[in-house]
Amino acid sequence: MSLAQWDQLVLDGTEKTPLYKQISERIEQWVQEGRLKPGTRLPSERRLAEILKVSRMTITLANEDMKAKGIVRSQQGSGTYIMRSARSERVEGSTVWQHHFTYQLGSMSDEMEEIMRYGLDPHLIHLAGVGTAPEVHPGIELSQCFSEHLRKNPILLQLPAPTQGYEPLIMDVRKWLYDREIEANPREIMIVSGAMQGLDLISRLFLGPGDYVIMEDPGFLAASDAFTATGAKILRITLDQEGIRIDSLENLLMQFPVKFIYLNPTFHNPTGITMSLKRRKRLLELAKKYKVLIVEDDPSSLLYYGKKPVPSLKSLDEDNNVIYLQSFSKYLFPSLRVAVLVAPEGIVSHLVKIKQRIDLHSHNLTQIAVHAYLSEGRLEDHIEKLRQAYRGRLDLVHDVISRNANLRCHIPEGGVFLWCKLPCSLSAERLLDLAIQKGVSFVPGNWLSGVGLYENRMRLAFTHPSVDLLKRGLEVMNEIIAEHHAGQSC
Repeated sequence: MSLAQWDQLVLDGTEKTPLYKQISERIEQWVQEGRLKPGTRLPSERRLAEILKVSRMTITLANEDMKAKGIVRSQQGSGTYIMRSARSERVEGSTVWQHHFTYQLGSMSDEMEEIMRYGLDPHLIHLAGVGTAPEVHPGIELSQCFSEHLRKNPILLQLPAPTQGYEPLIMDVRKWLYDREIEANPREIMIVSGAMQGLDLISRLFLGPGDYVIMEDPGFLAASDAFTATGAKILRITLDQEGIRIDSLENLLMQFPVKFIYLNPTFHNPTGITMSLKRRKRLLELAKKYKVLIVEDDPSSLLYYGKKPVPSLKSLDEDNNVIYLQSFSKYLFPSLRVAVLVAPEGIVSHLVKIKQRIDLHSHNLTQIAVHAYLSEGRLEDHIEKLRQAYRGRLDLVHDVISRNANLRCHIPEGGVFLWCKLPCSLSAERLLDLAIQKGVSFVPGNWLSGVGLYENRMRLAFTHPSVDLLKRGLEVMNEIIAEHHAGQSC
């Protein structure tokens, strides 16, 4: 069935039946009539939402309704397909393994996969994801430290790292944290393969079907997938200029038995907002009052371009209610999957046991590489180079964007993302389609929302391409917006 034929799926906004139900029922009718054959691939959620002129969330709900009825099935990385009948499956002799799956994929998994694909496409100017700026990339310097360290200690190649992490790196990290006003003994520190592994382990330990977790909206796409994979329910709270809304937070804490609050309070992804000190203190008071953990994700607080940001929640925490995550990927490079998790001993010991069941012991070489770099004191100097380079890039971004009266972006005081408003007449997903055709990628704002908000927002990352490509990518965006907008910014 061609994309053009999907225009024939007519919806009636005056009906009492919700739009997602109408979509589900029309597709079911087409299947019964034979217009949609078993095995037919449906358009992507993004494309179908555009064709039918409904929100992405409406299509997501329609797909979930059809899955529950056994009309469609989803295949990760491939799409959504019309189901074959049980009889035809038996005739063809193939087992529908999807019926045996218990692991739950979040509704945003497809978007996360698409963002990752953009980063692998050499023909795209990648403004969707983060990478270290090529002019300050530490790869050669780090590899030299690593090689020299192995030359002096070749036995390290024979030794697996303990599940909790390479012990010399744990001691390096302890000092690194102390310099940032976070005190932790070695038994409270764990090295994980990126912050996402930390979130996965935390989710496995604390969450199960029907449990509640609170997070910001918009927020980190992959985190929500980690939480929903356990069967947990996410309660989302919007932000204002001081961070997550504390009044909304307390209302939810009074209503639901929340397992933990997941936050990115410093240079928030994607908005760039930093939670105020006053609000941080109030947040910690609520955590103590309602006996709820806070998971603080801190990927880029050292990338500040003016004054230092306010102290981390972990450094302010006097009641041991904060689990702290910091990845080295924003400071070094994304492929180096090394992050730090800090939590009370009792939590760390359980997380270590869970991790041991997954990968037995840690990836030693990457941890040795980070230890070699840290122990020589090179990371601090490198981060200062990043700050200088990214300040210059922000100046460039501001210069290019200021030429476009129809694009408004929040220029952050730190971090690696811009959060931008588009004209009301141009959705971010439509702009993405046009931008991809001209060789530029970014992330639509509604991909980062669990409730379908921010259709006229987009997230731009400014650290990955060269300066020349960054400028070109932004100019392309300006050209597309100028050509296709017809109204004021939302």
